[in-house]
Amino acid sequence: MDVVFSCQLVSAVRQYIITQPTTLSLKSKQKIILWENVKDCPVLSGSAVERPFPECSGLKKEEKEKMSDRPRIILRKGEDRRVRSGHLWVFSNEIERPDNVPAGLVDVYGNGGAYLGTGMFNPHTLLAVRLLRHGRFQDFGEYLEKQIEEAIRLPVRQLREGDAAVRLIHSEGDGLPGLIVDRFSHWLSIQITTRLMEEYRKTILDILNRMLAPQGIRTDNALPARLTEGLSTDQDEFWGDVPETLTVPVGGAMMRFPFRAGQKTGLFLDQKDNVRALAKYFSGQRLLDAFSYVGGWSVGAALANAASVVGLDNSINALECYEENLSPFASRISVSTIRADFFDWATKALHKREEFDVVVLDPPAFIKSRKKKEEGLKGYYTANELAASLVRPGGILVSCSCSALLEWEDLFGILRNVLRKKKKTARLIYQGRAAADHPRVLAMPETDYLKCVALVL
Repeated sequence: MDVVFSCQLVSAVRQYIITQPTTLSLKSKQKIILWENVKDCPVLSGSAVERPFPECSGLKKEEKEKMSDRPRIILRKGEDRRVRSGHLWVFSNEIERPDNVPAGLVDVYGNGGAYLGTGMFNPHTLLAVRLLRHGRFQDFGEYLEKQIEEAIRLPVRQLREGDAAVRLIHSEGDGLPGLIVDRFSHWLSIQITTRLMEEYRKTILDILNRMLAPQGIRTDNALPARLTEGLSTDQDEFWGDVPETLTVPVGGAMMRFPFRAGQKTGLFLDQKDNVRALAKYFSGQRLLDAFSYVGGWSVGAALANAASVVGLDNSINALECYEENLSPFASRISVSTIRADFFDWATKALHKREEFDVVVLDPPAFIKSRKKKEEGLKGYYTANELAASLVRPGGILVSCSCSALLEWEDLFGILRNVLRKKKKTARLIYQGRAAADHPRVLAMPETDYLKCVALVL
């Protein structure tokens, strides 16, 4: 029996594998390619290969040896299909042998031995592995620097005149799972929700300081997702000058919002494109901005010459900012605020037969976990039923959800049921998602979290 281990044959086999969708046996006509003879090329593993490892060429020998020391995660048979399609999550019940693998970076392999990617592993969570981009790499600090720079340089994230607020880093969408960074002019607001990112917090801050030189940085630690990863939810942390409120241009208007103790990163930037797209329909209309926060939708309506805007929210701090943000328009449109729970207020308003030309329903996430999805669906149904009842015939309902667990068909089903009960018909005139600076992963519907639809009732 001949033993073949020439570089030419290895190259030929690799090229054949790349073009074949099925598993290739390397045993043929009394010739066997032995792994120990070609170990420097990880294309070949054992007696069968499913697909070649990405980016295995061009690495120095010492780099390969260092990466070979990285812990391995082996998936159960048949559990690699989703990952091969481009999905970046691996759940604990999809792993075959997770025993004694510590939290940190791991290499993920299919059951047949094919390398699938490198990711961040947490043995204590259901979502066990979050895969990173670019296949194998040696140093995570260098990976962070490369990905952060790439994210910041995206054309959709360049500040424009009249708009100094942008999402710079969007978690999986930028190959940085568990890291969110929003920029507000000369300030940054950061969320870290994964264990490995937390371990590299100082490195991340050093990179951002070096690249952007912000005046101040706020890190939001009060996030339920941190508890899931086994991280603390201590008080927020601050570096440099971090004022209580910020006022920055957003969408052509100055927006003031709570920064040091604001909701999430301080200002919701994911609706920017939807506000810009729909505001033109608000000209001359009476608009109710339900769950208004500091008035993003109302300012858009005011810029489009709405007749009146009403901001309804339960937060006094948010409504104070709302009034200031709308004050430049108060001389030409009617501006008012209502501090109340939407469900209670809307029920009373219907008894008074109040109506609006436009109702924008943009509530917080009602579905916090899969276990509470049914409860959240009821909340969305009730909110949409009340909102639709407040819209005059021929008016517009803008219905939004920021719950990743509420799928598009869930939202459309809720709206269909509401319309059926109210014996109303509707025309769908708009369907929008998160703003362009919130990139999604094509193979991950979970990243398509924000839904925004507009209906003429």
